[in-house]
Amino acid sequence: MSKPKDDENYFALTSNANSILLSMPYGFSNGIRGITLLSQDQASINVGISLKISKEDMEAARAGESRPYWDYRDVSSLEDTPKDPYNSHITLTRLLKNPSNLSEELGFIKIAMSRKQLIDILMSDQINHEVAYFIIDENNRLLVDTSSGQSYAHLKGDISYAQLLQLASSSASTQLNGQYFISAHKIERTPFVLFSIVKPNLLTIIKETLLKGLSLTVVLVLLFTLLLSFTFSQIITAPLVKLGKRMKSISNEDFSVRIDVKRNDEIAVLANNFNRMAKRLDFLYKEVYMGNLKLQQAQLNALQTQINPHFLYNTLDTIYWMSEMGDTKNVSSMVSNMSKMMRMTLSPNNSDMVTLAEELEHLNCYIHIQRIRYGDQFVFDIDCREHLKSYYVLRLLLQPLVENALLHGLKNSTHGIIKVQIYENEHSLVYEVMNDGIPVDVTEINRLLEEEGSGMRGFALRNIKERIALKNGKGFHLSCFLRDGFSVFQITQKLRTTEGDAHEIPLPDDNNEIQRS
Repeated sequence: MSKPKDDENYFALTSNANSILLSMPYGFSNGIRGITLLSQDQASINVGISLKISKEDMEAARAGESRPYWDYRDVSSLEDTPKDPYNSHITLTRLLKNPSNLSEELGFIKIAMSRKQLIDILMSDQINHEVAYFIIDENNRLLVDTSSGQSYAHLKGDISYAQLLQLASSSASTQLNGQYFISAHKIERTPFVLFSIVKPNLLTIIKETLLKGLSLTVVLVLLFTLLLSFTFSQIITAPLVKLGKRMKSISNEDFSVRIDVKRNDEIAVLANNFNRMAKRLDFLYKEVYMGNLKLQQAQLNALQTQINPHFLYNTLDTIYWMSEMGDTKNVSSMVSNMSKMMRMTLSPNNSDMVTLAEELEHLNCYIHIQRIRYGDQFVFDIDCREHLKSYYVLRLLLQPLVENALLHGLKNSTHGIIKVQIYENEHSLVYEVMNDGIPVDVTEINRLLEEEGSGMRGFALRNIKERIALKNGKGFHLSCFLRDGFSVFQITQKLRTTEGDAHEIPLPDDNNEIQRS
C-alpha cells in the first residue's frame, strides 16, 4: 500500500490484497457490497463498490479508538418511510492498529453492507407475512424495516429506542402490545437494537433466526478487522524489528553492519539513513582513534624538541660568565626566567592546551633572557588584545617561532625587530611572528613543511604544523610569506573558551593593549 502507483510492484501488491479480500468467508454473497482499505499515506484499495473514506470518516473512526464508526445517512427517520431502501447501504469505518504496538496506526477499513441483502436474509426464513423485523438506532432512525405492506405504522410510532433498549436488557426481552408480541435484542458491538413485531405462534422461531443472522454479521466484521490488522503488521513491523537488531549492533561498536534495501517506501528511507549513519560512525571512529595516536606521538615529539640545546648551552654559558664577573642581578634574573621556562616546558602534568596568557608568559621569559644576552641589539614587540588572553591555545608554539626569527632571520644582523601580533579573524585566532632580517626563502620553507622525513632541518616547523592540524582539523595551518619588508610566519587556530570545545565568540569593545619588552 505504501508503494507509488508507478512502481513495478504496485500492481502485484494491490492484486494480492484484492485476492485476500475476495477470499474472505461470508463475503460478497452475504451482504458485503464493498470494502476499502486506506493506508496512512492515503493509498487505497477498493473491492466491490467504490467507497470513499472521507476526512469525516477518519476523524470519527479515530475518535472511537477501537470501536467502529457506523454511517447510514441515506436512511430516513423513524416517522418517514425510506423512499428506496433497496439502494442504500450501511457503512462501517474502523481504525486499524498494529497488534504489536497499539499506539501505532496502520490505516482505515470501510465496509458497505447492503440494506436490501440484510432485509432479504431476514425475510428468507420468514414463514408468515404477519412477522416484521426492524433495526433502530439511538436517534430513533430505522435502518431496516421489513414491514412493507403491513399495518404496523401505529406500533412503530409508539416505540422508542430507550424503551426497546430497556426491553432488551430485561430477562424476558418480550412484551405484549395489543395482539402482537414485541421482542427486542441489543446487537453487540453496535449502537443498534433489533426488534420484531410478530404474532405469538411464530415468536420463538423468528427470534432464534434473527439472533443467528446478526451474530454472524458481527463475527464477519471482527474477522475482517483482525485479518487486515495482522496483514498490515507483517508488512510494517518485520523490517522495523530487523532495523532494531542492527541498531543493537551499532550500540556494541560494530559499525560495519548494513541493511539490504529492497523496498521503495518510508521503511526504505529509514534503512538508507541508517546505512549512511553507520558508515559515517565507522569513519569517525577510525579517524578519531588514529588521530589520537598521532596526536599523542606529536605531543611527545614536541615536548622533546622544544628546548633547543644551543639555547640551553648559550644561556648557561652566559650565566657562568656573568657570575664570574659578579653580575649577580642579571644572573638571578636569567636563572629565574630559565626556571619558569623549564617548569612550563617539562612539567609532566601540563596539558597540550593552555591559556594564551600562560603562552605569553613563557614567551616573555625567553625574550627576557635574550635581552640580557643581546642588550639593546634587538627590539621585541608583542601586540595582543587583553580579552584574547583567556582563550585556550596549543602550548609552546610562539617561543619556537620567535627563536627561529632570532637565530635565522637576524643571525647576521647587529640590530633588528621581531614583532608578534595576535588577533581574531572570524572564527580563528591568528599568530604572526615577523622579523626584518634576511628575507626568508618562502619556497624552501614550504618544501620543508610539505616533505615527510626530510631530517632535522625544519623539524620544529613541521612539528608545529602537524600539531595544529591534529588539534584543529582542516583549514588551520602554519604558513610563511613576505610582507612590507618582513618575513612572516603565521599560525591559525580555533577560538576556544575551554580546553576542549571551539566556540564562536563575539568581539569585545576594549582597545588593543601593546606589550613592549
